[in-house]
Amino acid sequence: MGRSKGEGGRTKSRPSSSSLAAASLLASDQASAATLGFGGYVGTSRFQTLNAAPFSELDSEMAQHLKRLARKDYNTKLKALAAISSLLKDKPAKEFLSFIPQWLFEYKRLLLDYNREVRRATNETMTNLVLALGRDIVPYLKSLMGPWWFSQFDPIPEVSQAAKGSLQAAFPAQEKRLDAIILCATEIFMYLEENLKLTPQNLSDKAVASDELEEMHQQVISSSLLALTTLIDVLVGIQSERPGFENIKAEPKHASKARNSAISFAEKLFSDNKYFLVFLKSQSPVIRSAAYSVLRSYIRNIPQAFNDKNIKTIGNEILGFFQEKDPSCHSSMWEVILLFSRRFPESYSSVNVQKIVLNRFWQFLRNGCFGSQQVSYPALILFLEVLPPKAIQGDKLFLDFFINLWAGRNLSQMSSADKFVLLRAFKECSLWGLHNASRFCEGDNSIKRFQTLLVQNSVVKLLWQDYICSVSLKDDREPTSKTKAITQAPSYLPELGQCIVEILSCVESLDHELLSPFCEAFQDTCLGVVQEKENHERTTERVVEFLSLLRDAMQKSETWPLVYLVGPSLAKSLPFIKSIDQGSVDGFKLLTASVSVFGPRKMIHELFVNNDDRKNVSESEHFIQVFKEIFVPFCLEGYNISTSARLDLLLVLLDDEFFSEQWSAVISYLTCVEHFESGSDSVESNQLVILTMLLDKARTDISKRNAGEKSRFWQGSFPDHWHHEGLEKTAVSVACSSPPFRTSDTRFLCAIVGGSTEGDTVCFVSDNALILIFKEIFINLLSFLHESSFSWVRNSDSLFPQDLRNFGTGYKSSENVTEMVQISLQVLDGSFFSLNALNDDNLVSSVLAAVFIIDWEGSMLTMSDDKSAENVRARLDICESACAFRSKVTRQFWSNLSFDNRERIGSILIDSIRSAIFKEEKLNVDETTSFCCTWMLELLECLCQDQYQEQRLLDYLLREDESWPKFIVSDFSSREESPVLTFEKNESGNHSFVSLINKIIVKLEPSKIFAGYVETTQNEARFRAWLIAEILCTWKWPGGSVISSFLPLLSAHAKNGTYSSKEILLNSIFNILLGGALVHGGNTAPSLFNVWGASADELERVEEPYLRALLSLLLTFFKDNIWGPQKAMDLFKIIVKNLFIGETINSNCLRIFPWIMSVLIRPLCSPEVRHASFEDYQLRDSIRSWLHRTLSFPPLLTWQNGQDMEEWFQLVMSCYPIEAMGGTSSMKLERTINPEEKALILDLYRKQSHAACASSMVNELPEVQILLARLMTLAIGYCSNDFDKDDWEFSFSHIRRWIQSSVVMMEEFTENINDASSDSSLIEKLEKILLSVDPSNIRLTEHAILSFSWFCDTSNPQAAEDSENDSSLRIEKLEHTKDRILEGILRIFFCTGVVEAIASSYSHEAAHIIASSRVDHPYFWELVASNVVKSSPNARDRAVKSVEFWGLSKGSLSSLYAILFTSKSFPPLQYAAYVVLSSEPVSKMAIVSENTVTGLDGESSGDQEDSSPSEDFHLKEEISYMIDRLPLDVFDMELMAQQRVNVFLAWSLLLSHLTSLPSLSPEREKLVQYIQDSSKSIILDCLFQHIPLELCNTNNLKKKVGELPPSLSGAANAATDAITSGSLSSSVESLWPIEPEKMASLAGAIYGVMIRLLPAYVRGWFGDLRDRSTSSMVESFTRSWCSPPLIADELQQIKKAHFVDENFTVSVSKSANEVVATYTKDEVGIDLVIRLPTSYPLRPVDVECMKSLGISEVKQRKWLMSMMLFVRNQNGALAEAIRVWKRNFDKEFEGVEECPICYSVIHTANHSLPRLACDADVESRPYTAAALNVGHFHFNIGIVRELKFCICREKLYVGF
Repeated sequence: MGRSKGEGGRTKSRPSSSSLAAASLLASDQASAATLGFGGYVGTSRFQTLNAAPFSELDSEMAQHLKRLARKDYNTKLKALAAISSLLKDKPAKEFLSFIPQWLFEYKRLLLDYNREVRRATNETMTNLVLALGRDIVPYLKSLMGPWWFSQFDPIPEVSQAAKGSLQAAFPAQEKRLDAIILCATEIFMYLEENLKLTPQNLSDKAVASDELEEMHQQVISSSLLALTTLIDVLVGIQSERPGFENIKAEPKHASKARNSAISFAEKLFSDNKYFLVFLKSQSPVIRSAAYSVLRSYIRNIPQAFNDKNIKTIGNEILGFFQEKDPSCHSSMWEVILLFSRRFPESYSSVNVQKIVLNRFWQFLRNGCFGSQQVSYPALILFLEVLPPKAIQGDKLFLDFFINLWAGRNLSQMSSADKFVLLRAFKECSLWGLHNASRFCEGDNSIKRFQTLLVQNSVVKLLWQDYICSVSLKDDREPTSKTKAITQAPSYLPELGQCIVEILSCVESLDHELLSPFCEAFQDTCLGVVQEKENHERTTERVVEFLSLLRDAMQKSETWPLVYLVGPSLAKSLPFIKSIDQGSVDGFKLLTASVSVFGPRKMIHELFVNNDDRKNVSESEHFIQVFKEIFVPFCLEGYNISTSARLDLLLVLLDDEFFSEQWSAVISYLTCVEHFESGSDSVESNQLVILTMLLDKARTDISKRNAGEKSRFWQGSFPDHWHHEGLEKTAVSVACSSPPFRTSDTRFLCAIVGGSTEGDTVCFVSDNALILIFKEIFINLLSFLHESSFSWVRNSDSLFPQDLRNFGTGYKSSENVTEMVQISLQVLDGSFFSLNALNDDNLVSSVLAAVFIIDWEGSMLTMSDDKSAENVRARLDICESACAFRSKVTRQFWSNLSFDNRERIGSILIDSIRSAIFKEEKLNVDETTSFCCTWMLELLECLCQDQYQEQRLLDYLLREDESWPKFIVSDFSSREESPVLTFEKNESGNHSFVSLINKIIVKLEPSKIFAGYVETTQNEARFRAWLIAEILCTWKWPGGSVISSFLPLLSAHAKNGTYSSKEILLNSIFNILLGGALVHGGNTAPSLFNVWGASADELERVEEPYLRALLSLLLTFFKDNIWGPQKAMDLFKIIVKNLFIGETINSNCLRIFPWIMSVLIRPLCSPEVRHASFEDYQLRDSIRSWLHRTLSFPPLLTWQNGQDMEEWFQLVMSCYPIEAMGGTSSMKLERTINPEEKALILDLYRKQSHAACASSMVNELPEVQILLARLMTLAIGYCSNDFDKDDWEFSFSHIRRWIQSSVVMMEEFTENINDASSDSSLIEKLEKILLSVDPSNIRLTEHAILSFSWFCDTSNPQAAEDSENDSSLRIEKLEHTKDRILEGILRIFFCTGVVEAIASSYSHEAAHIIASSRVDHPYFWELVASNVVKSSPNARDRAVKSVEFWGLSKGSLSSLYAILFTSKSFPPLQYAAYVVLSSEPVSKMAIVSENTVTGLDGESSGDQEDSSPSEDFHLKEEISYMIDRLPLDVFDMELMAQQRVNVFLAWSLLLSHLTSLPSLSPEREKLVQYIQDSSKSIILDCLFQHIPLELCNTNNLKKKVGELPPSLSGAANAATDAITSGSLSSSVESLWPIEPEKMASLAGAIYGVMIRLLPAYVRGWFGDLRDRSTSSMVESFTRSWCSPPLIADELQQIKKAHFVDENFTVSVSKSANEVVATYTKDEVGIDLVIRLPTSYPLRPVDVECMKSLGISEVKQRKWLMSMMLFVRNQNGALAEAIRVWKRNFDKEFEGVEECPICYSVIHTANHSLPRLACDADVESRPYTAAALNVGHFHFNIGIVRELKFCICREKLYVGF
């Protein structure tokens, strides 16, 4: 009863109870470092009822959070747990002692929560609790440890980790955690036992979904089973196997007691839970996996739990586990099966092994282990080891095992890793069976038979058959029905073959006799291949691949593959290979593969050692003899389907040691004709074919060997090893042979020469033979060139070296040349890269140049007229072959050619190009130069590696010869330009060459041609200024000109160049051209340029090339700001210096000076020069001196031809520039002159006027008249303020005379055209009549109109009158004079229109000729147009009447429309025509036809009034078609098409006319109704083709108009402006030239005016749109940019409208977009609110009755309906609709009854009053005429009781 001796007494350090012991554990290790947890197991907990501490004892905040934990919402729980954790961290631990019991209650419950986040947060809160409380948690440890341990095994990793973290926080050291588990082991077992008894129904006390309960139950059971497994392993297992406690070395103090307790409790659980078999049958794989783990732990740690009473029951279950189909359970399942089989092997005797174990095992294997290959296949060999031999039949077991294992593979779904583990398992199991045969058999014979059967059944019948019969995924052949199921991936077959080889190698090491079954099967397979049985091709492929796998075995010095397997098999097959007709292709492949693996000597030894009589010769001699006597004839005998395979065998038999002897034997045999069958040509052909195939294969093998692919065992890595005299003779003979040629000849030459690819350097002949072959090819090419129809091609043969042209017999016969060159090109194509190997540079460059020329000839032949001829077609075929050959030439090839070779090729080909330019006449110049440009660019790309080489080629192209250049020659040997002016050469050739250069400049960078320099060490540069000057002097060439083509390029280059290089080049050009102009200035015609200076058009009149080139250069450089004012002053000084030679005037310089001065004067007038006082003084001083000299001459009246004063006049006038403004402005003065100059100019002008007044003689010389006209324009421009009466009279007399002269000329021209219009040859007469127009007359009128325009724009007539005492210039007379002049200009304008209208009625071509003639005098017509726009209505009226009185076939309106819709656009005239047509007095008769106008004047009858509103309304013929029908066609036209532009202009005219008509006038109503009824609304679709609706997105709608894309901003601006102004004039004026943005602007303007004038029309179109996207974008555009100004305008009009009536008032709310109309009459009143939508007018206006007085509901509805119809049907302003609605009310109150159909007195659309009444049989009520307008339907009034047709609803209602 007492204490045992030695037992220590209780001390303070010794706990008195288990709780205190736990407390000491907790306290002693609080600061220890945390270590590993309890392994990889997870689990959960359950709800357990505990007596919770009353909440009244808790902190109020804590109690509140604890209550929240009981709620169902997981977010509430998470927030409460977070709050508790925060409190635990912030407050002292003593405050939470009362919290612990309640927390334990909630903790156990929360561990079972369905939400994983709640469980994780619960464990994190537990961590905070143990850290906060420390030892204070000790009293609750045993109650806590069960759920705490359980939570470690939660299935969610985050939850289990949090649980482990909480336990580690309480017990940081592993030893202390183990002590705590041991201490609380019983409580843990009890808690887990209770968990295992739970069901889904008693798991929770709250209403939880059944699926959630089921999932929670699975978690609880699986986690509890895993917790039990780990607990048993920890408490019962050996120390080294404790999960989580492996590092604890010392045995815990109470471990033994705990172990015994654990075993006892575990046995109880094992028994109570019926061995856990119920969990093994669960539907949940998680529970089954955990149950397997529990059984594994029992078998390992508590084997005594398995006894005689339960072993049979448990054995039946465990050994039948192969029914498990879930792969996640298979790892645990295998552990249980293997461990149980090892511990209890006797259990097999108590079960039906075949039924329970093997049948289920076979099914398991046949199903591929149900997906657990990586786990199950490695376990198979372990399972075979644990199977008791007595319980199974060995031979049958292995047969069934391998059959079922192999049947379970599903290769299409298996991964590479699964296939690998399958093959490894198969190999391991088969080898295990061979090595352990004694376990299943007794006696050597029995064992041997067992092993043989095992090899036969596993390796042969399964592996080998599968390998042979498998279909690879890379196999193109269609698999058969037998092989579809075993289709393999490409990587599987090598692995399978390697597995077979490894098994065979192990079998051979065990006993080589065991190989017999496989060797027999291999022999049968080889025989089947040789005999070409079914699927022999696939079988051959497999056998060849298998042979390559034997290489590794041979490298390991294993001889069995050759001695036992391949050697006997092929020796047996060789007779069959020889006996089969034409040889067995597959047999040769097997022989080739075998020789490549085992070597030629070994293979021949195995084939012939036992079957040959050569016993007395050495092995080497035997090998050579067999090769020469057997294999050479055998492999080279005839040409058939097996030839390729035989040649492969022959090459692989070449041995390193005997290579030369063997190769010589092969070539000798091939070049000996007697070895082949005799026959015409067949011997040589077959011989070449076989030799070609042999060389191709040899080349491939050489390339592989050089690339490191040592696939052959023979020498010959270098081409020299393969040279043979017989080969070279044969090659040269074939190359020099004559037609007919065979395909074999070409293939042989290509094969022997090589070079078909860039890396192919193998050539089988020597250098000398190669040169002979290519020389023969060159002669063939040269012969072909000599037969060309183009002279430049024929002459190209002289460009090649003489020795090559004289090779052999020279040119070949023309009969055979086509065939010979075709063969030559084929050889070149097949051996192209061998050209680099030639040692003859002349030959290489000549061959390549000849190919180029042939290709170029082909491009010209395609343009030939006779290309369909047979000989031309044959040459084209050759040229196409040459082109195909050239296209294969890579840039790398050209770079590999030497520089000298490339330069020789370039010189030959450039000479050919020049010859084509200067001498070829078969094609037109533009085609020839285009071809030559393309050729030159090809040369530069191919032959030039750097800038230096490029410039050398260009220099060679531009070099001087007898044909080029024409104007300027440069000394090419010098760095300095030395221009020499030349005499005339071949003009056509020169123009062609310049055309070529211009095309090259366009394609290349201009700097490469213009600068033409190469950087050197001295940084020197050489420019081609002479070339630029030559091009400028040439002026025009086919396909281009200086103005249109060249100067833009030169200007762009000058802008981009550096300052120094640019100045050097440009100065050189100027000096060259100025020198030429000074030399040839005497040939310059008198300067007839306009007073506004030289322009591009004026330059066309300059015939002297140097001056014209110089002027064009100056105009461009100053216009593009390349040269500035200072440069102009420098040039001015240079020319002034050249004006005098000593004291003598340089007449040539004087002649060209006016032209040059007209260009220089503008930059000289700039402020920069004016501010430089000295230079300005120099300029003014020179001009004054020239004025004085000109004043010294007699008057122009006395001037005769031959006098030199004209040049001084021209020089003076060139110093006073006037800028021609165009449009409605006339001109602008560009110089500011001082009074002295002004006085001198005025004196000069008055000198001419006084002379004219003093003499009755008039000098009619054109030169005199033009000089006078120019002087008058200059004087009016600069001195008009100082004019007196005589000056004005003199000026106006000449202005009227010159204009009248042109009027007479144009009217005569018009009458001539009118007279000739009926003639069938009008076009020929047109051209003759156009020649009768006097250009000088046009020039005079130009100056006259310009002077007149200047006077009208600037003068003050009243001031002029007041300045004279005699008042000679009366205002009336002045206005009359201006009107008469304007009338004359208008008559000129109408004449050109009438002429085009007449021509247009004849043909479109005739109209185009007339329209194009205006381009010759553009400024004249611009001046005419600007004055037409400014003309007065009176002048227009008189001009129109005069044209109508004239009586021509076409009148004034036709002329205006002809100009507006002209075929050759001329914008100023078109705009002028538009202005005249759209303004008074023409507009009222320009749109509506005459009979309609009569009706509009009120003379129509009553019958007409009752007809359709648009029935008798017609537009003018010229626009009717465009308005009514053309839009349907325009919709599908191009957006810039002329007809589309014309339609837009027609609509612009129509809308402008509609705008001009008064509101509510009959004319307007009729026109609106016509548009509504007749015009197709598709015009709106056409408009929105130009307005980019796709840009109307949200981002753009928020932007300002200026920030929008150009096309959208233009349309938006134009629409807004048109709505605001109501005019389209600005959009029409800016329309030309036609561009997308301008068309978009016009479309936007038309749309804006349409929604302003025709809102109902547009709304109807919008309502018919079916595309939602389109309608949305249209509405967005309208709402953003059209509706705001339109709504503002509508409201403003309503506000300004005067509804003068005391009964009617209107108020406007701009902020709300509302109008309130109030109508009161006696005691009746109504208030109607009209609301405008934001997208008005696309969306209808809303009308609402806000208040009514004394009106019935029916009447109120009718009035509301009538207002709605009025505002919605109104095509015009809303103010008009409201006004008409008021009239409607007034009429109703006057007693007029409303229409019962549309509820209105006045019709809602045409505002007509009722005119019809019903018949007596119908209720006698009035109907509006339009309401009853039902077309041609007729009804019997006696039958029809009710007839309703409302135009608003467009429906007819008939009642009977």
